[in-house]
Amino acid sequence: MHRTIKVAVVAGALVATSAATAQSATPTYASNQVIVKYAPGTSTAVKDTIGRTAGLLARLGTISGTGASIMRVTGDPQAVAARLNRLPGVLYAEPDLILHATATPNDPRFGELYGINNANDADLDGPEGWDLGGLGAFPASGGPLVGIVDTGIDAAHEDLAGKTAVCGGVTSFGLLGLFGNPAITDGSKCTDDNDHGSHVAGTIAAVANNGKGVAGVAFNSPLAICKALDSGGSGTTSGVANCITYLKNKGARVISMSLGGGSSTTLQQAVQNAYAGGNGALLVAAAGNDGNGTLNYPAAYPDVVSVAATDSNDQRASFSNMNSDVEVAAAGVNVLSVKRGGGYVAFSGTSMATPHAAGVAALIQGKFPALNAAGVRARLDAGVDDLGVPGRDTSFGFGRLTLTKALG
Repeated sequence: MHRTIKVAVVAGALVATSAATAQSATPTYASNQVIVKYAPGTSTAVKDTIGRTAGLLARLGTISGTGASIMRVTGDPQAVAARLNRLPGVLYAEPDLILHATATPNDPRFGELYGINNANDADLDGPEGWDLGGLGAFPASGGPLVGIVDTGIDAAHEDLAGKTAVCGGVTSFGLLGLFGNPAITDGSKCTDDNDHGSHVAGTIAAVANNGKGVAGVAFNSPLAICKALDSGGSGTTSGVANCITYLKNKGARVISMSLGGGSSTTLQQAVQNAYAGGNGALLVAAAGNDGNGTLNYPAAYPDVVSVAATDSNDQRASFSNMNSDVEVAAAGVNVLSVKRGGGYVAFSGTSMATPHAAGVAALIQGKFPALNAAGVRARLDAGVDDLGVPGRDTSFGFGRLTLTKALG
């Protein structure tokens, strides 16, 4: 099956059924709330008047780093947002969209990890790349902190034990008519109740050379987990945006997001803030599993690396989205990784390609620590085998990632 998580902006549902089924079962936005940002200097009295005019009931929470608020409303949130956007004193208002996880559904099983080591050379050249990066002895630590916005993690799994350095999650998901607070609870609420997040975490950083299961691309990196998606693989834009800011503030240098949905000003501001500056994070997200030219967000924002999926023969996965925003490609068909509760499972989707790219970015950051996010991104884009038509194209972007080139 194909795994892609969507935001509502409910964020990313790990889809064990079909992506179409998951999307139709999930509302496009949270049913009782909108995101509002007032113009600087707008008085409390004016805000109260705006609220009465538009049908705002109460403030449910805030979006860290953006100045926007989540407001409970009466009536259809899209209609309320439209009324708000016509009023002086409102910079913007929008529904709180639903996002979904992106994906189609390990050391003894290292030979099954075709995305890392494949006889057909349709892989990352993992062993050669690790040697080039000085990781041939399989150190357990020393890599940069990698953030994951997803359904959480099975921190007790044999291949993820000791990997979780930061654990947080939204206080409430706020879906299906329940009023939710997207604030982040630090130190708890990161337990995976879906499988998607643990699978992603395993591809990025599963312990290597421990005689168990699989190995992650960036096996020496610790993980910062922020659970923005519920057991069905969905969450709100507000929750995902706050998770991005939370992980950036915790020191994550790479943030992996195997999720997607519609465009949102709030989400775009969160990724812009996280990417900017000398200590910014490189954000990597799934291109989407629609199999067409649809733009999937946050992947389609300029500050985010959009990752497409390939198979074991270096062909574009049939479900992988194709558009001018696709930046790089990586393995995304029948990818073996960690299964929540023990064992291992193969999933497919651009959700599975994304953590391969995040792992490569972490290894680049580890070898070249002075690089900022833009510098890591430049090496990521250059560290590829060019597939399809020469140069950047809509199916593979610059090409399928290769560690020997990214770290050379």
